[in-house]
Amino acid sequence: MEKYLVFARTEYDEPLEHRGEVEAAGDEEAGKLALARYGEDWLEMSLVPVSRAYWAQKETEEGEAEVQV
Repeated sequence: MEKYLVFARTEYDEPLEHRGEVEAAGDEEAGKLALARYGEDWLEMSLVPVSRAYWAQKETEEGEAEVQV
């Protein structure tokens, strides 16, 4: 199972915003789950596998920010 970050927007002049996460066995299943969970009223929806995301900065469990390389 892979965790995917879900980003979406309803207008071209607004940025993609993080809407949540889904967990699925593959890309196609993740897309179906994201549409089922967050609806289909988006102009654009993008999914990013967490394993492929590059974190320039991320808060740790202890609440401290650290740079990820």
